[in-house]
Amino acid sequence: MYKKILIASLVILLSISLVPISNVKAAETISIKLVNYIGNKTSIEVTTNGSYRVKDNNQNTRITGNDRFDVANSIADKVWDSNSDTVILAYYNAFADALAAAPLAYKKNAPILLTQTGFLTEKTKQKIIDLQPREVIIVGGPGSVSNNVLNQVDSIVSDVRRIGGADRFEVAYKISRELGSTNTAIVTNGLVFADALSIAPYAARQGYPILLTTKDSLPTKTRQALEEGRISNTYIIGGTGSVSNNINVPSPTRIGGADRFEVATNIVRKLNMPTEKAYMATGMKFADALTGSVLAAEQKAPLLLTIPDRLPGTTDRLIEDYGMANFTILGGPASVTDQVMNSLPNYIPIDSGINYYVKKRNSGIALYRGATLVKDFGNTSFVLTPGQYTASKQIRINDRPYLGEMQFKLEDGYVRPINLNIPFDDYLKGVVPNEMPASWHSEALKAQAVAARTYSIDEVGNVVKDNQSFQVYGGYMWNSGTYSDSNKAVEATSGKELYYNNRLISAVFSSSNGGMTESNANEWGSTPLPYLPVQPDTFDDVTWGIELHKTQIDMFSYNDNLKNPGHWWEKIDEVDDKFADNIKDWLNTKAEYKNTEIKLISIPEFSMNLNDTYNSGRSKYGRLRVEFYARDRDTGNYRYDTNGYIKKYTVDTGQTLASDIRVILGTLYFKSTYITNLDSSGASYQVSGRGFGHGVGMSQHGAKGRAEAGIPYEEILEFYYPGTILK
Repeated sequence: MYKKILIASLVILLSISLVPISNVKAAETISIKLVNYIGNKTSIEVTTNGSYRVKDNNQNTRITGNDRFDVANSIADKVWDSNSDTVILAYYNAFADALAAAPLAYKKNAPILLTQTGFLTEKTKQKIIDLQPREVIIVGGPGSVSNNVLNQVDSIVSDVRRIGGADRFEVAYKISRELGSTNTAIVTNGLVFADALSIAPYAARQGYPILLTTKDSLPTKTRQALEEGRISNTYIIGGTGSVSNNINVPSPTRIGGADRFEVATNIVRKLNMPTEKAYMATGMKFADALTGSVLAAEQKAPLLLTIPDRLPGTTDRLIEDYGMANFTILGGPASVTDQVMNSLPNYIPIDSGINYYVKKRNSGIALYRGATLVKDFGNTSFVLTPGQYTASKQIRINDRPYLGEMQFKLEDGYVRPINLNIPFDDYLKGVVPNEMPASWHSEALKAQAVAARTYSIDEVGNVVKDNQSFQVYGGYMWNSGTYSDSNKAVEATSGKELYYNNRLISAVFSSSNGGMTESNANEWGSTPLPYLPVQPDTFDDVTWGIELHKTQIDMFSYNDNLKNPGHWWEKIDEVDDKFADNIKDWLNTKAEYKNTEIKLISIPEFSMNLNDTYNSGRSKYGRLRVEFYARDRDTGNYRYDTNGYIKKYTVDTGQTLASDIRVILGTLYFKSTYITNLDSSGASYQVSGRGFGHGVGMSQHGAKGRAEAGIPYEEILEFYYPGTILK
């Protein structure tokens, strides 16, 4: 609960504080980079309460080409960009054949490509060569796809066969025989088949044959397909204007609508199709929808229809009702205009209560729903947004709740969340109880709230860290009754900041000064500030003590002890791992030992000059010398000297700043440079000290003592920042 301020950051704060900011409002926002409770991870679990979505995702895409042949080839590229065992080939105007072939194409994991009647279209020929299929199935008789086309394909692919018939009804019948056993079939008008465009992806996934009929009578081949297939259930697609009630089929369920656009939406509603993503094609032409139906089936997505230059009302209502927000447009702007595409919702919905993961993927960042990849964002960041800042919508990271938007990006190889644009007083409500226990006296909490506000108000509109290098922010923790007093402290002091000569001050603070405040000049070597002086504090009496062992490893005297590291040392039982680990981390920052595992042997020297101190009593300088072995992390091998013995390294800081020694050993344990005694006569260094933190500005423990003595927060602030004005 103390602040660690680096010299550079203080200089910045001081330079900013010279500018009056009376126009800054506490209602403005601040963004927080989450480091303290997240750490450095390549995978972070994320859940939400309430609806969230990926903001401005550019999720909608278009599959286009110069003509319907190009579009069909581009659709094939989306799934079948490498070898494909089978290709379905149809005449570009034989829409009924392509419709009936969709379930067979899905079963065969095959794209539907298009050709001219009399010759193999050059673009399609090249695509077949690229795909290198084992077989090509030509759908339709010689009147649709000529024998000349068949012969041309036969020169490319060894296995070519035709599914033909006297008419489209017989072609559909023959296709149905290749699908295998099922008790359900689709029946639709084979002459006016626009209504049936959107059923193809569903039929394909279910393995249901698409059988064709006339409006008022069932063709012989269609009746034969129903009987031979022992069909017991049928879906009739289209209203009675397409397929009348005179058609006699087993257990019919009709999915109709006022027009083809409404039929498409009713298919989604009545069949409860997935709506996480959708394909959209023009309902005025049919080639794009039919060749894209297999891709839609592969993606478990519905196929919706639109008017080229405007979205039909029934389609728009479906999108709104189901929160659809991930669209692939089939065809170019002449088929579906950019205006229609840009009018579609454009985000990825995030389901409440589901475990998502943001992970490093290759050199970028990706979002997963459980183990399923939702989207790979590459090197770009993305934002999860609730749409509206409200306490009823929360995002949880490491089971800690946060409000508002959360950005995720890759930083130094780790996933880094940034809580965006939090109202400033809400930010303070997440700071105050993390910097000072919410159970402490209300006047101390008010003093903390003002200090925290003053310290951070200059960062409104910027991004700050959530750890002790700035201020500890705990997210949306203030909703609990446990924090009611700290909430009240923020609210009671809302908008109040500390000024000196009408300029905002640098309101630094620490956990404890141990009975004597420190000056900014002593601690950071900066220009002395009159409101941060050295002065006694009779309300702060925090003390501490540590023990640092000189010997970190016991050495055994085997003859091969310097060449067989698995048998000749062990850590002594009493050693303090916390100090050893911090020293190792410090050594790993040095270039020579950056990628090494450190084996700490001993600390032959540790000293703090108690005779040369600042006027606050804090030590100016210290010295640390450590001995260790180093093992390369990549190879696992220790480093040896020229004689074949493990090399012993020594690093000596020489006379260096006492505050730097404190950082090396760990500021949570070596709590201050206010040293009262250091005994190095025994097997360990016995150190005693006072305070916790740098001691500059307000002492939190001192504020607590003053508040409990009946001193109001205004006077507490006046003591720790003398000469300042609260306004």
